[in-house]
Amino acid sequence: MGLQEVKDEILNEAEEKASRIKEEGETEADEIIESAEQEAEQIKEDTKEEIEEEKQALKQKEISKAEMDAKKKVQHSRQKSVEEVFKAFEEELNGLSNSQLESFVKNAKDKANFEVEKITGSSEFEEFVDLDFEETEEQGLLLESANGKKSLNLSFERIIEDFKRSYRGEVAEKLFDEVKK
Repeated sequence: MGLQEVKDEILNEAEEKASRIKEEGETEADEIIESAEQEAEQIKEDTKEEIEEEKQALKQKEISKAEMDAKKKVQHSRQKSVEEVFKAFEEELNGLSNSQLESFVKNAKDKANFEVEKITGSSEFEEFVDLDFEETEEQGLLLESANGKKSLNLSFERIIEDFKRSYRGEVAEKLFDEVKK
């Protein structure tokens, strides 16, 4: 074998080896590209799922907020309705007729568990009081014993506050019982 033949054989082997390496490189590149495309597709799917989950979470959050706002509005409306009842009670108390004012004074004296000597009250009561009377700006009456140790506060403000405290639940129940049915 001559030098040219050895040279050609080496070149042929080198070309074959280069061709195999090139093919292997192309195959490996194709596999890497395919793997990267699959990974990109998986990332895309995962991202899509995460976005959908986030959208659902935001939607649920908005629904919850809307429900809470609606409950607050209902509660506010109910509270307003209850307050309107108490306002009507206050207006009725402030608009008592003369006969009702007279009955109020008589019932107040009967209610006191002591001997009433002095009554302090608003001017509309004065003509119905047969005891020592002192006028005050506050609507209603204050009954006092002779020594001042015992008193009965029947100011309208106190009556209204006691009424609210005692009957708030009952008023709300009566107002909104129909809504439940």
